[in-house]
Amino acid sequence: MRPEQTDIVIVGAGGAGFSAALSAAESGLKVLLLEKTEWPGGSTRMSGGGIAATGTSFQEKAGITDSKEDWLELWKKRQATSNPNGPYPDYVFVDQFMDQAAVTTEWLAKKQGHSYELPAGFGQDPEQRIHFPKGTPGGMGGGKQLIANLSKTLEKRENITLQTETRVTDLLMDQGKINGVKFVDKNGPGEIHAKKVIISAGGFVQNKKMIAQYIPAAQTASQFAVGGTGDEGDGIIMAQKAGAVLYEDPWVIGMGITAALPGTGSLLMDWNKLYMDAHGKRFLNEASHYAVVANAVLSADEPWIIIDSAKANEDLLKPLNDAVASGRVVKADSIQELSQQMGISGSTLKDTVTGYNDGAKNGHDSMGKEVEHVVPVNIAPYYATHIYPVIMGTFGGVKTNPNYEVLDKDEQIIPNLFSTGESANKRLYNHVYMSGSSVQFALTSGRVAGKVAAQQIKQH
Repeated sequence: MRPEQTDIVIVGAGGAGFSAALSAAESGLKVLLLEKTEWPGGSTRMSGGGIAATGTSFQEKAGITDSKEDWLELWKKRQATSNPNGPYPDYVFVDQFMDQAAVTTEWLAKKQGHSYELPAGFGQDPEQRIHFPKGTPGGMGGGKQLIANLSKTLEKRENITLQTETRVTDLLMDQGKINGVKFVDKNGPGEIHAKKVIISAGGFVQNKKMIAQYIPAAQTASQFAVGGTGDEGDGIIMAQKAGAVLYEDPWVIGMGITAALPGTGSLLMDWNKLYMDAHGKRFLNEASHYAVVANAVLSADEPWIIIDSAKANEDLLKPLNDAVASGRVVKADSIQELSQQMGISGSTLKDTVTGYNDGAKNGHDSMGKEVEHVVPVNIAPYYATHIYPVIMGTFGGVKTNPNYEVLDKDEQIIPNLFSTGESANKRLYNHVYMSGSSVQFALTSGRVAGKVAAQQIKQH
């Protein structure tokens, strides 16, 4: 039987939704968690499940020296690689988030049945501040494990009801105050009245129309989106209809590159490769953080990847050769001939490859690439194929205060409405993602919103 009324409705059962439900439920209030897809978890379920935090007891027990100041310094350095005139990050908010992230990391372990591997680094971030779920070192299957752990705890909370295959279609509003949601489930449309509504419905990485409208520069990337299937911007649109204001300067969360060819998935984060633009010139240090790489590839002029026939590339050679006939890949016995097939006139490409190979010999790369990743390209035949950015989410959502209460155009709270996770994440970022921050923000914003919503109900 459908409930007609509850204390708190949460829209979306990903990491933010689970965290909000568990947090709110600590008050003893009734919580209804609605998920439009068959399987809960959202983008968090698809992730490595790692959450970044500093000053945790887990770091301390492992003898790891780390600080919020070091994390903040890296954050500022990384964000400076993108849009120099961007209005975000809001570093007061980032600082607050970092404090709350440590609280969330402890709370999950002490109260919500979660556990961790030893804190570790990831990719180009060697600092041991990412807390992956126990049993998933490096994050292999970590997101599934995180959601499984939280699901077990949620099932024990008698005051939480999880309902899947239930699409929330709109917010209920009375005299300027949110008081529930409209939805459609297997039995048709319905309404649920609630004292508070928390939007945890993710971003809009799976909504090509929204990307075209709000991030037109990233339209080409939308065809290579790997975020949660439910990340269609529903919650953001609902909140906007209720008077919420969108964050300025939305962007996509980069996750490396793809050649869009079967059998070439290893190129996603391969720092040993060589990229070129349409003019035969390099345009970045290919061993940069995967989000920086994705942004650079997105803005480059018809970017290519150059691959030789070295033993290290043997797993790529068959898929590359298979794609030659279709024209997706060009192949040649010399770099100059390859350049001609790529449509690059003159000797620019040849000169660039020669300079790169010289850097491999003398240990100095013109783009500052670490010498261990400067692998010469000198064994024929040579291959070239276009590359594209892969994206896993969006920066944007609706504006909130530090309690994740949604704000209107006058920066006033829309009563009883909260927004979390990718539905409200832009304040943290310019155009560059930080490893371990998205799932952490989902869990932290959910925890805070759930707690505040419950406290407000109790106080009234």
